[in-house]
Amino acid sequence: MDKNFPIVTVVVPAYNHEDYVLDCITSILDEDYPNMEVIVINDGSTDSTEEKVRDYIRRHGEKFRFISKKNEGLVKTLNLGLKLARGKYFCELASDDMLLPGSIRKRVEYLEANPRAEAVFADGYFLNASEKTSTRILQGTVAGYHGPEHTIENLIKGDAIIMFPSGMIKKSTLDALGGFDEDFRYYEDIYLEYLLALGHRVDYLDEPVMYLRRHSTNVSKTYMLKTREERILALEKLFLLAETSSLKKLIQRSLSKQYWKYYKAGRLDGVDKAKLATALKNAIKMRPLHYKTLRYIYYLMMLRFGAGKAVGGNRGLNPRGDAT
Repeated sequence: MDKNFPIVTVVVPAYNHEDYVLDCITSILDEDYPNMEVIVINDGSTDSTEEKVRDYIRRHGEKFRFISKKNEGLVKTLNLGLKLARGKYFCELASDDMLLPGSIRKRVEYLEANPRAEAVFADGYFLNASEKTSTRILQGTVAGYHGPEHTIENLIKGDAIIMFPSGMIKKSTLDALGGFDEDFRYYEDIYLEYLLALGHRVDYLDEPVMYLRRHSTNVSKTYMLKTREERILALEKLFLLAETSSLKKLIQRSLSKQYWKYYKAGRLDGVDKAKLATALKNAIKMRPLHYKTLRYIYYLMMLRFGAGKAVGGNRGLNPRGDAT
């Protein structure tokens, strides 16, 4: 390693990506940055992910650290990587994604030239199965977290979009924030994005640094509902940290919308009535004087008197709105 360059730790959480994991690892090791620490963590894969990685090590030597453990989920896996990391900067790369040449160097150079920034996020290209494309992910959207011009308010409103896998973050900042919140299983990044934006400068580098793979497999309805629950949970946690009335009101508006979206999705997907009713009550509570609240009350009454068909298990939302 070259001591003239700050160490960058790249953590690869690997789970059931036997067809892609070696492409991912190779793309990192092919980077031209001279001071990288690569940690690949197999999170209890049930396919041949581990065998393929170990075979790679036998053929090419130990160019990275490899850890295999029982399945604990993405967030706990990332926290293990963060605990082991020795770098000044921290990156995450899913085991089915790939880096573009020069990706690490570009982001390090940006952060070193902008020391007030705690993190920098960038753009990427889509990777359709095994086909590399030149289609930008964020270009043409409201992309852009550009220095102090964008705030937590921009992120909540959707005026700024962070593509988390493209990021490079100061490890000291992640440590100070307590790492990745293990209350989340499906969205490892959404609450951390809020925390970063709430108290730190977060910048946007307007160029691709990675390939983000899209698969042909469909996302299950259960997964979609769980991610909706976690989006709500992230906003609820953020609300407790908000110090100004304007930010609290903004979060309340967003929460009301998210509760309503959860109700609509859950009603179609067979979520039980008690859970749907709690979502509607929380939507009403967030914005009791808003004109849409009459709609929420109407559907709540429909549920109460049996007109809203919704079947399912017995789990419900607690008074905050997250899953019990």
